[in-house]
Amino acid sequence: MGMAIGAVLGLIGAGGAVVAVPAFIYLFGFAPLEATTASLAVVAVSAATGAIPRIRLNQVRMRQALLFWGLGIVGTFAGSRLATVIPEVVVIAGFAVVMLGAAFAMWRKSSAVEPTEAAHTARWLLPVVAVAIGLLTGIFGVGGGFLIVPALVLVFGFPFAIATGTSLVVVALNSVTALAFKYDTWGQIPWHIPLLVILGGLIGSVVASTLNHGISQRLLERAFAVLLVVLAAWMAVSTFVLSA
Repeated sequence: MGMAIGAVLGLIGAGGAVVAVPAFIYLFGFAPLEATTASLAVVAVSAATGAIPRIRLNQVRMRQALLFWGLGIVGTFAGSRLATVIPEVVVIAGFAVVMLGAAFAMWRKSSAVEPTEAAHTARWLLPVVAVAIGLLTGIFGVGGGFLIVPALVLVFGFPFAIATGTSLVVVALNSVTALAFKYDTWGQIPWHIPLLVILGGLIGSVVASTLNHGISQRLLERAFAVLLVVLAAWMAVSTFVLSA
């Protein structure tokens, strides 16, 4: 499972958490709260690993990444606390909706055009999206790169490569912060499973990154968007139909 998640990250550069959470729930028997907490560890390591080469290529704007993270801490804390009281069925239903949103964003990104100039008129979006991403990270254990990237493009006019690299730093910081806020859940998690997933993810990411040359990025992103819709439908059916 870790290698599959790593392959997704290596080929597309995003989407690891939206695969990790269903895997923890349906393959390894985690409760939703445990799955979303364990996912934060996977996302933090995956995003940090992906950010390192981007930093070397000067594709990360650290000041803007720290600003985005700082503005979203309130949302991250609120989401982490809400996750402990929200009913499990609501978490699963909400996660399915998040997956559909990620699928829509991925499909749109596959057809998007590089910005030609900075769009500084959308400054108000920054705190709004930062807090929203913090909530998503705290509640659902997702990185939220599918929202961070377009926000950075709109607010700062970043090219997609810069926005993606900066997003990875934000995702890593948000995930570590949310994981710290969920300290009271740590003892419920069999950590050897997330650690093995992380190890497999690192291997899968490296292998996929060396094999993705010549593969259409647009095709990969659209195929992954379809996969997310299928997974979201499965989560809804298994929760509201099969378990009824």
